[in-house]
Amino acid sequence: MKNYIPVLGLAAIMLACSQDKEKVLELEGKVLGVHDEIMPRMDEIMSLKMKLSKKIVQMDSLQNEGISGNNIAEERIKATDLNQKLNESDKLMMGWMNEYRGDSAKKLKPEEAIAYFEAQQKKIEEVKQITIKSINEAKSFLEN
Repeated sequence: MKNYIPVLGLAAIMLACSQDKEKVLELEGKVLGVHDEIMPRMDEIMSLKMKLSKKIVQMDSLQNEGISGNNIAEERIKATDLNQKLNESDKLMMGWMNEYRGDSAKKLKPEEAIAYFEAQQKKIEEVKQITIKSINEAKSFLEN
């Protein structure tokens, strides 16, 4: 009976390690899933930035022709602000991608890898929220 105790302990450790490795892979999958959901929206950001820039040029043209007013000035400020928000979203995504070290993290101890991927999940979720918000605001502005 005494010979079985170390074997059972080893089996329990192996099971825990296996579960931790599965947790690491699961978390990595969630992180990459959010990335894969947001990354295609970078093209949309570029398109919206171009449309906002065109609108700003049109407003500047109106002001150069002597057609001005508070409404045009307010619209221009709003368009410039939205363009900046889109730039920030793009920079956040590119920054996250440059800092992401998933392959290296998988070589860490399981508990460290889990902590890393949990932190990355929070970061990429924040990028997602900011990106979606900036896209929706720009679209709404351009529709009016």
